[in-house]
Amino acid sequence: MIQPVMMQPVTENLTADPLYPTLKAYLIEASGMSYYADKDEDLAARIQRRLQALGFHDCAAYLGVLRDPQKGRAELDEMIAEVTIGETYFFRHSEHFDALRDIVLPDLIARNQEKRSLRIWCAGCADGPEAYSIAILLRRHLPHKLIDWDVSILATDINRYSLARAREGKFSEWAFRATPDELKQECFTADGAGWRIAPRHKEWISFEHYNLISDPVCAPVTRFTPIDLIVCRNVMIYFDADMTQQMVQRFHGCLGEGGWLLVGPTEPNLKTFKAFSTVNAPGVTLYQKTVMPARGADTRVCRVETRLDGPRPPATAPAKRAPVPHPAPSPLPEPTLEQARALADRGDWLTAVEICDRLLKKDSLNWQTQFYHALVLDHMGRRDEAEASLRKAIYLERQSALPHYYLGLLLQSKGNARQAARSFENAIQLLEARADAESFAEADGITVAEMRKLAQMHLQGMQPA
Repeated sequence: MIQPVMMQPVTENLTADPLYPTLKAYLIEASGMSYYADKDEDLAARIQRRLQALGFHDCAAYLGVLRDPQKGRAELDEMIAEVTIGETYFFRHSEHFDALRDIVLPDLIARNQEKRSLRIWCAGCADGPEAYSIAILLRRHLPHKLIDWDVSILATDINRYSLARAREGKFSEWAFRATPDELKQECFTADGAGWRIAPRHKEWISFEHYNLISDPVCAPVTRFTPIDLIVCRNVMIYFDADMTQQMVQRFHGCLGEGGWLLVGPTEPNLKTFKAFSTVNAPGVTLYQKTVMPARGADTRVCRVETRLDGPRPPATAPAKRAPVPHPAPSPLPEPTLEQARALADRGDWLTAVEICDRLLKKDSLNWQTQFYHALVLDHMGRRDEAEASLRKAIYLERQSALPHYYLGLLLQSKGNARQAARSFENAIQLLEARADAESFAEADGITVAEMRKLAQMHLQGMQPA
């Protein structure tokens, strides 16, 4: 965390600062938020909040921090949290979910009967309701059609704090303003003043940080390609025409043949989406990718997936041959923690926990394995076992703040406020010894400054036991 300097008065009219145009251009380029190109009053107010928090009085000092190789990334994340809207609600624009239920998902299920997989990308997921709404839709309306299917929902956003809230899966009453009470009671459990989503609706979802403008094309979605459905609603309104066109081209390249794109109700534009076929439904315009393969081209998708029992066999059975003697099976390769992480990112929690179990049988003293084991167990709703693994990780590695922080989240979700507060305090104390810009590869690259802020946020929001 950047420590505030001695407070000086912030320039009353920040837009009059000679370096304001430079700072504004820097922020728009880094975030893609062209929305603020003609909204100086709004943008300046948000910048001033950061200047006041840091004790700066002009744009020059703030630009110096943003350009600092050590502190710049963490502060840019803080500024992005200021300029982005990280809140939405469940089943927003019900016509969209009707179209998914009645048109898009039945089409994809029919297309994918051979490979029996479904890949969905929620781009600009905010604090999670959109991705969770899709998971609920699939489980409530199409469960009989997805038995033994490999379903993955990748949810990405530029705002790391929104992603942290999304992973926690706890929402205020306001997030259900378009949700029938019966559905809320069925899919969520009351948790203090809010509601926590049922573990079964988290199983397919992974949340990851991703900048639609500056990050490499289709990363981190490359391991999910080809994508079957991209949902990017109310995001393009923040970008100018050129950026929007580039983004739509990326989406087109990531989608498989017959894949679908769903955008916000104010975003349809025939010129922007001319590479797609247009499908109209009540209250919504859908876009579908149709590709004519070259003559003689092999359009099948070859995928090799990490599984405990080796690669998945091809869906099409080979031609009958004369029986031949089978050689002795080769020994299975030893599982790795990286495999468990990849499977968990795809939402394959069952296989991920099996790999962690096997790794722990060989080496129960590896704190990182205990830590990942706990995260997977928590996603599966096995919270008591997850707590036990986190406590083992803490015992094995007393200097890492990670297991303390996640133990705090877990204890908080179980209603144990006193012990949760102690865990957050331990995490904050351990983080003091580390540089703000240092990141945790074990936690999707979250920085020390980000984790400290989140721990303080949770600690301050808890009522004394």
